[in-house]
Amino acid sequence: MDILVVGAGVVGAGVVKQLVGSSSISVSRVAVIDRSPDRAWHLAEKHGPPVTVGSLEDPADVVILATASGSQARLARRLLDDGRVVLASSDSVSDVRRMLGMNGAVRQLNSLVVAGAGMAPGLSDVLAVRAAEELDQVTEVHVAKFGTGGPDCARQHHRALSSLALEWRGGWKQRPGGSGRELCWFPSPVDAADCYRAALPDPMLLVRQFSRADRITARMAATRRDRFSSWLPMLRPPHPEGKLGAVRVEVRGQRDGAWAGRILGASGPPGFVTAAVMVGTLELIGAGKVSGSGVVGLSEIVDAGEFLDLVAGHGVVSEEFAGG
Repeated sequence: MDILVVGAGVVGAGVVKQLVGSSSISVSRVAVIDRSPDRAWHLAEKHGPPVTVGSLEDPADVVILATASGSQARLARRLLDDGRVVLASSDSVSDVRRMLGMNGAVRQLNSLVVAGAGMAPGLSDVLAVRAAEELDQVTEVHVAKFGTGGPDCARQHHRALSSLALEWRGGWKQRPGGSGRELCWFPSPVDAADCYRAALPDPMLLVRQFSRADRITARMAATRRDRFSSWLPMLRPPHPEGKLGAVRVEVRGQRDGAWAGRILGASGPPGFVTAAVMVGTLELIGAGKVSGSGVVGLSEIVDAGEFLDLVAGHGVVSEEFAGG
């Protein structure tokens, strides 16, 4: 399998590291490109063959988009090719909306674009499907996430809090970002955190799986300073890599005629979790277990239980909240 990794930041470097250490993926070449050529060269020299420095014109079976959110729809369109698979890590509403709008062109090329193949959306969608397996009917899906990956992810977090949030309530509704404070419990070591509405694309992908749900929402953890300063330029440079992160998914509905719900989650540095999600997807592609064409969410092309087992092998273990 020839793989092209676009972006050598926290996520891209994490994907390359896990690929090199994987014994379950047969890789002939991993080409890396970045807006900083020195960063791409450093990554190639660090790992050696099969990792090399590449270009956007390189042939590849799979393209990993690990660039800043907001740039990935344009790159996905440019990199479309016959039979190619593109995995996009973006958590930008505009990116995901534009990629979903490319569905016809992607199908014509018999290609596959996975929009939101990261921690959230991505792993969050798979957790939602897994949680729903024990319910007869799903009425509500609520996603919350904590933490950011690298600097680009932190900037996207900042923008999302000051933008309109999308919610599904039997139809699309918009709510102000930074509103709707809710205390959410995440897997340890994160535990409790205040979460707010934000411009997150998770509902856009989840509604494809849960079109009959009454409510689908997404929130992100933020401090009061994050919330009140989100309308201003970032007051300090973002950190080079987020060390603490988590995702939490609550699914509510009916089982055997009674109301029921499940809460699943996972924790880990967001960049590391996203890389594990990407590599887990690559393992399924290499095993011939991913098929189809068009633009899809991750949960539409993987078996939830099998996928969660794969990412657990890469250090991202899902947990279920069993409290009262």
